Amino acid sequence: MIKTIDRYIFREIFDPFLFGLGAFTAILSASMILFDLVRAVVVRGMPLLTAAQIFVYRLPGTAVYIFPMATLLAALLAFGRLSSSSEIVAFKAGGISLYRIMVPVVFFGLIVSLVTLLFYEVVVPQSSLAATNLMLETQARKSPKIQKNVLIPEIEQDKLKRMYFAGKLHGDIMEDVVVQEFTEGKLSQIVNAKEAKWDGEKNTWLFKKGIIYLLSDTGEYKHLIKFDEQYMTIKYTPADFYMGERKPEEMNMADLIKFIQLKKKMGEDTLDLQIQFYLKGAVPFSCLVFALLGAPLGLSPQRSSSSIGLGLSVLIVFFYYFLTFVTMAIGELRLISPIAAAWLPNIITGGVGVFILYKSAQ
Repeated sequence: MIKTIDRYIFREIFDPFLFGLGAFTAILSASMILFDLVRAVVVRGMPLLTAAQIFVYRLPGTAVYIFPMATLLAALLAFGRLSSSSEIVAFKAGGISLYRIMVPVVFFGLIVSLVTLLFYEVVVPQSSLAATNLMLETQARKSPKIQKNVLIPEIEQDKLKRMYFAGKLHGDIMEDVVVQEFTEGKLSQIVNAKEAKWDGEKNTWLFKKGIIYLLSDTGEYKHLIKFDEQYMTIKYTPADFYMGERKPEEMNMADLIKFIQLKKKMGEDTLDLQIQFYLKGAVPFSCLVFALLGAPLGLSPQRSSSSIGLGLSVLIVFFYYFLTFVTMAIGELRLISPIAAAWLPNIITGGVGVFILYKSAQ
């Protein structure tokens, strides 16, 4: 049952948590988003309204890093204040152990972890994809770039439906286009065209000077159809082709695991993608780890200052992500498994927090 002490400590953590959200949002949004957007507006002439839209779309992507940092700061400041006002001593004198005091802290960390995971799974993929598409559309209108050897698969119900290849992509025109169509996993048709141009009014592609090769169920050639111009329904727009393969942050865990399975069928190495998959679970639960670490670290009265707590939080988070990069590199060298590469920083940081808590409780 929730007792008075639980509600009291929960409130003590919640207020600095909101402060941390605001502080770290300002810091990370400036360093991770605003610099690139200001440069895009000044150097490349991106409209201010477009830049503002991209800024809003990218904010959820930084939130998954802001929530853990805010949780760490909240635990540091809350327990620093409780310690400086001798309330921790009063709790112990009343027969309440430090382990019991940690119960609402763990509960708070778990709630924030679940909220972060939900954010990571639902909001971030959609917002990141929207930001990427908007950026690419803006660049294509301003100065179309040339992209060579574009290869994109189309998946439907976990099966490969089409494979698109373009020797060159410039603006809304593809050159040396090959489209392979599959039926029940078997190659059934090949379209080879000299050029394909995007028709914005009809929202489809116009293929020019091409040949359609029809294949039998056994993969044998049946006959061909030559054409000068023919519209073909393709689910991808020019922006999708420029985007190429979707990034892990633009997919939720279910989409990413399907993408990994497809890459395996294509014979590609998926080790990095597997690590990214497990990171989607490990990063949100760093909130719980930081709560376990921040509370015992905050027992020193000197850490009740918001400036000291903010600085210490940044330092701890820096080492946490440095450790994450190290374990990811070790994982990419195949010295440890992908799940270990993603979760080891949480295990090590959580272990340090439990050790400090044990020493503080003695």
